[in-house]
Amino acid sequence: MELRPIEPDDGEALHAIFAEPEVRRFLFDDVAPARDETQRHLEAAREHGGWAVCDDGEIVGLVSLRPAGGERELMIVLSRRCWGRGIAFAAAQAAMRHGFDVLKLERILASVDLPNERSHRLMRRLGFEVTGESAGPKYRLRTYEKRAG
Repeated sequence: MELRPIEPDDGEALHAIFAEPEVRRFLFDDVAPARDETQRHLEAAREHGGWAVCDDGEIVGLVSLRPAGGERELMIVLSRRCWGRGIAFAAAQAAMRHGFDVLKLERILASVDLPNERSHRLMRRLGFEVTGESAGPKYRLRTYEKRAG
């Protein structure tokens, strides 16, 4: 697994991943994104330091620390074909190191739809602590934080 900055030509590969039924279920509340919506996500990720997640030279996902009300929120998107291989964990750890070591963040936030058990397990493995729950567009969200140090 390797991370590299998002490039303009990554749109098609990432759009195909965003449109996978298992991925869009929680990422886009089970609605396939339009290509221009994917492009807006990629441009935002490029602007604030998102990375393409690559495996054997192929783009398999996206990880970013997107702005969230003056803080940063961890976002991980990974193709279904790569689930269960530790790629999301490694990509998230690399993004978090960047957030704490380079951006000097005091904490990183995350939010996960309540039914998304795989992502809840990932948050626990990464050392995030639950901070609460809130209403989401389709599902309730569990919120997390990971503090520096």
